Amino acid sequence: MATEKKLSTTTTDNHNEKSIPRADTGTTQASQSQTLPFKPHTTPSSKVLDALGGDALKGLSESEVKKRLEQYGPNRLKPPKKPSIFKIVARQVGNAMTVILIAAMAVSFGTMDWISGGVIAALVILNVTVGAITEWQAEKTVASLESVGAPQATVVRHNGGSEQATKIIAVEDVVPGDLVLLKNGDIVPADGRILDGHCSNLECDEAFLTGESLPVAKQSEPIDEDDCPVGDRISMVFSGAQVTKGRARVVITSTGMGTEIGKIAQALESKAKQTETGFAAFWYKAKVVLGVADTTPLQIKLNKLAYFLLGCALMIAFIVVASTGFKDVPLSVATYAVAAAVSILPASLIAVVSLTLARASTDLASRHALVRRMDAIEALAGVENVCSDKTGTLTVGRMVVRKFWVPALDYRANEKAPLNSKRGQAYSFETGSDPFYPRGSVQADRTEISAGGDVLDLKRKPQRHDSVEEDPDEREVESQELVVQPDELEHGLRDLALCASLCNQATLTRPTDSDSQWEANGDPTEIALQVAAHKLGHGKPFLTHVKHSLTRVESARSGHSARPLVAGTQGHYEQIIEHPFDSTVKRMSIAYKFVPDNGRDAHVQCLLKGAIERVFEKCTRVGSEPLTEEVQKNIMVKVDALAAQGLRVLALCGKRLPITAVDDVRAMDRETFENDFTFLGLAGIYDPPRKESPGAVADCLRAGITPRMLTGDHPATATAIALNIGILEKSYGKEAVMTGQQFDALSDEQVDALPELPLVVARCAPETKVRMVDAIHRRGQKTVMTGDGVNDSPALKRADVGVGMGTGSDVAKQSSRIVLSDDNFSTIIRAIRKGRSVFKNLAKFLLYLLSGNLAEIIVLMIGLAFKDENDQSVFPLSAVSALWINTLAAGPPALALGLEPTAVDAMEQPPTAFHQIFTLEFYIDLTFYGVLMGALSLINFVIVLWGYFPGDLGRYCNETDSDICDPIFQARATCFATLVIILMIHALECKHFSKGLGQVNLRDNKILLWSVLVLMLATFPVVYIPVINNKVFLHGALKWEWGIVFGMILVYLACTEAYKWGKRVYIRRNHPAAPTRGPSDKTLRMEATIAPA
Repeated sequence: MATEKKLSTTTTDNHNEKSIPRADTGTTQASQSQTLPFKPHTTPSSKVLDALGGDALKGLSESEVKKRLEQYGPNRLKPPKKPSIFKIVARQVGNAMTVILIAAMAVSFGTMDWISGGVIAALVILNVTVGAITEWQAEKTVASLESVGAPQATVVRHNGGSEQATKIIAVEDVVPGDLVLLKNGDIVPADGRILDGHCSNLECDEAFLTGESLPVAKQSEPIDEDDCPVGDRISMVFSGAQVTKGRARVVITSTGMGTEIGKIAQALESKAKQTETGFAAFWYKAKVVLGVADTTPLQIKLNKLAYFLLGCALMIAFIVVASTGFKDVPLSVATYAVAAAVSILPASLIAVVSLTLARASTDLASRHALVRRMDAIEALAGVENVCSDKTGTLTVGRMVVRKFWVPALDYRANEKAPLNSKRGQAYSFETGSDPFYPRGSVQADRTEISAGGDVLDLKRKPQRHDSVEEDPDEREVESQELVVQPDELEHGLRDLALCASLCNQATLTRPTDSDSQWEANGDPTEIALQVAAHKLGHGKPFLTHVKHSLTRVESARSGHSARPLVAGTQGHYEQIIEHPFDSTVKRMSIAYKFVPDNGRDAHVQCLLKGAIERVFEKCTRVGSEPLTEEVQKNIMVKVDALAAQGLRVLALCGKRLPITAVDDVRAMDRETFENDFTFLGLAGIYDPPRKESPGAVADCLRAGITPRMLTGDHPATATAIALNIGILEKSYGKEAVMTGQQFDALSDEQVDALPELPLVVARCAPETKVRMVDAIHRRGQKTVMTGDGVNDSPALKRADVGVGMGTGSDVAKQSSRIVLSDDNFSTIIRAIRKGRSVFKNLAKFLLYLLSGNLAEIIVLMIGLAFKDENDQSVFPLSAVSALWINTLAAGPPALALGLEPTAVDAMEQPPTAFHQIFTLEFYIDLTFYGVLMGALSLINFVIVLWGYFPGDLGRYCNETDSDICDPIFQARATCFATLVIILMIHALECKHFSKGLGQVNLRDNKILLWSVLVLMLATFPVVYIPVINNKVFLHGALKWEWGIVFGMILVYLACTEAYKWGKRVYIRRNHPAAPTRGPSDKTLRMEATIAPA
């Protein structure tokens, strides 16, 4: 640990500057956090600035910056250690099956069986190469997504004199003590303390760090609480946060790994380095080397299978050698022993698994899911829970206006009146895929406002409002041309739209091309209001610029007359004063001078918006009626009705003053100005669900997967969204929704005693996510967990499949197995669908490979019973033939089965973990097909040898080609052709476990069809080309024997189809279709309605 020197003061000729504590040079990396004798968020900023040796006006000198940069290093997080290509290759070589194949290759070369050794070597190289390249590319792809933080920062520095300069520098060059200027849209470059007198309505989005979906209002005054959470330290700004509103001047207190982000990253790294010691550590490392620990369940299962098959292979080799009596074992027997031993090993298994997972990874990448580790695909098939964030994953991550409510001019209190009663009108805004798109329909209950100004019945086709064209070079958004019939409600809607547009500092920008989305700048709430105003034809550029005259709107009105506020007067608005939003008063007010083109009806338009209770304080009327306490209570009923829909409710109001009051308004203080307003209405704002989310949730439920929402939002908001997309139903009891505080207050025993875990956890902290993962694991289930913030990393690592967001923090992405480039919940479901497809495909080609191996072993081992004149075993297949079948004939169809398209019913089956491939059904299928194919091939060998020939087995027919060996050679060729062709048809049968060939689509996998066809045709040259057939494969050319070959093929088809028919009957009788899984009827389907916790 580096020691720190005490604070000292150094004096230069031009200025006095305090130096900060410095770390000893003996450390590899100096701490990037300034150690202060106090906590900066609880200390006045002047004291913090003094301790850091900074200057509130001039900042640091360039020479001091250079020293601090050398001392503390660049302002960046320590990059994670990437696995080298050598380590990745070593992981692939260390696979149990690969090691066994390498041993078999060595034995083959040792017995001078160059063909077998060469083929096995090629398989090993293919497996290692494909696996290593796939993992390396996955790491590179994710690395390209990793954010680099804010590229630039604005700082104040000086050159040693009295003159200071504002500079834009690279974020990496920011040092402790730097004076940084922040404004709307900036990314905070490092942790810093806000300076007194230099904070103007600053709000920051800290969702990545705290999980809070709404921006956090900041202040320069110190906080009283020492140990408050990071999210409550509102006198501080934190590295990576985005400024959504206001401006401030801050002094940097920590950089790089010393920031809050860096501390979390360092804690995770330290925790990952903790290992066991002693014998436990030795035993764990031994299991890792053997491949039965620190890997996926599938790999453990396959490695155990490999060791079992290795034992079988050694036993088989021993039996082959023992058949000679261990006397003068000829080279041909040794070669056959190796071939027989290798035949029980699915030589192409690892290559096929690697290629299948690589293909799945590529497919997922094209669908916005980047797989960092292949084991994630394995885990997806067995997932039974999906725990997802709300903001940006289930929802679009942008605030939009969903509702306007406008009171009538003669509003009266009536608590039972609905939102769309004659005392008021509710309007709904269409929300598309682009929340900044300033066009879309606006509907009143049971009516829709049309471009022509009529109020239409909803039975008629809705009409979209056409926009007013703008100059091609104009980047600001113009308003839509929308004329509302000038009755009292339409007039009220116009007033509300005017307030939403002008009491607002957000801007919208037209995209540069038709394929781009609209851009916005400003506070998320104000952006939403501005978009809504544009949809109603009242965009701010339209109202504040002379060239955006209202003439076209007036001419479109066809003679309708209305008050000047209702778009009937030509002119524009000029801002006079603004009282910005303040977290203490929770409202914003502004005044404009309306400048008419005709010189008449000029006036001052005053507007105010904010929290409902703070707006009521400044209002005296609603419409033409007094705003009495009874009326306020009645309006609060409407507020509650909107809030129950998950909407954040704002109140808007306005007043008009004569044009002569312009100077008076400029001179007014805030308290004087914000009085005697007229209540105009309510705006309900929310983060809308993605259009894909309801369908994705429905897919989850059909697939037996329980979707859960873990969000930092308010319970009412979370409940409304969950109901909207189908995670909750109205019939579910209140136990379905909890707050993070309620869930964390339960002990593990109490959590385990719950009949069902909550489906929605609101106000969820990162630690709550970890507890949820642990609770799911204790129930013996697997889960996906999403996250984008730094604090989500522990939960992402603990989950079976951690899913990071492409727009999230680097730490979250590094802790994830999958990274979503589109942050979309439906992409997770597509990934699960692909995982299930890969599971099914792995089961298919494993059944194909292992049943083929079993058939070979049956032929090779029973064939040892056939003895020639020298009492030596006569092999039904030569060593080369056995290797051909095990590698070249079995490999391509197995790979093709691994690439089968996703089944349409993939999400209609319950979750199944990859290690559950080896079920009782699998072993029964394996035994049936293996014994059937082996028996039919061996029967043909016997038919030719004893049915046509006299049964003379010759001499030395395992080594040479002579006339006396013709019967053996013909029988071998028949056995070889029978087994190869039946294996090709068996590959087609393996497309489905219970459906026959007539019930599956044979054309949906052209790779399989072509591989089967080519390998069938390849049988002919192997059988007929001289030298190849009699010298290499040691068999003859077929003639009449093709008749019994095709006869056995028909027998195979008949037996297989009958077997599958029996399976279908059994399944129908004993396993009826299971209903879709969801919350337990006993626990959640109660009479009680959803009650936010």
